[in-house]
Amino acid sequence: MELYLWAALLGALLQGFSFAMSRQLLVYSNNRFQIAFYSMLVTTLLAVASLPFFNLRGLGNAPELIAGFSLSVAASQILLMEAMKRADASFVVPMLGLKIFVVALVSALIWQETYSGLVYVGATGTLVSLYFLNDGQLKAPPAALFFVILGACAFACNDLFLMAMIRADYNLGEVTIYSLLGPLLVLGPIGMWQTRGAFNMNWRYGRALLLYGFFQITSILALIWAFEASRKVTLITIVQNSRSIFALLAVWLLARLGFSGVEKLLGHQYRSRLLGAVIMLASLTLVIFAR
Repeated sequence: MELYLWAALLGALLQGFSFAMSRQLLVYSNNRFQIAFYSMLVTTLLAVASLPFFNLRGLGNAPELIAGFSLSVAASQILLMEAMKRADASFVVPMLGLKIFVVALVSALIWQETYSGLVYVGATGTLVSLYFLNDGQLKAPPAALFFVILGACAFACNDLFLMAMIRADYNLGEVTIYSLLGPLLVLGPIGMWQTRGAFNMNWRYGRALLLYGFFQITSILALIWAFEASRKVTLITIVQNSRSIFALLAVWLLARLGFSGVEKLLGHQYRSRLLGAVIMLASLTLVIFAR
């Protein structure tokens, strides 16, 4: 198996842990805009600390891609929060998986990136697995469906802009820092306005944010490197769905380490998620061998 696939799996593993930590942040603040701002701020600061290891050359030859990437990342975060206000994760997470088909269609039209039929069957399988990994519930009001579909399109744009920047000769460090700085400038004022200047910060909140930021920045670096090395946006996007399995592992581990606010599962949830994990693993195996 190629190294970029291992990098994509590593990125998904780390992203699973960052997802689990993001749920814990709700213990310290009920304002999702503030959480989004703080988590992106911490991740950006960690990214800036790694800049000496990268070669940044300014805005490059396609600043419009930077602007588009920044706006799509900010929009995806805002739409995700709006969807989560109206429905729980058991509905939102599986529906966001629809971004796979948007990415596959656009990448085929723009970059002629196509695969065998079995790869698309496997991609559909990963989407089905997300349904079971999130307890097999897809009930939500129409407003939640509206925001989650827009969110799926925005998350698809994130991957497409990322690949467009790589194809425009932006390097790993540049793609990473621009994917964080731009959205931070958008979400920062919104987060401060929403909280009316209430910072709600304490040591435990800061520690949780720092741990979240570590998992997030390392996952971003691994995934962007996988995109850069493979130049296959659809394939890496499909593999990235494995983060849902790793998020379950993270929830189990964090609960045993004594973290507060970690999701507690019931027996039927374990059974549903076990079935989802089996479908996910089978689907990813099919995708990897049929590519």
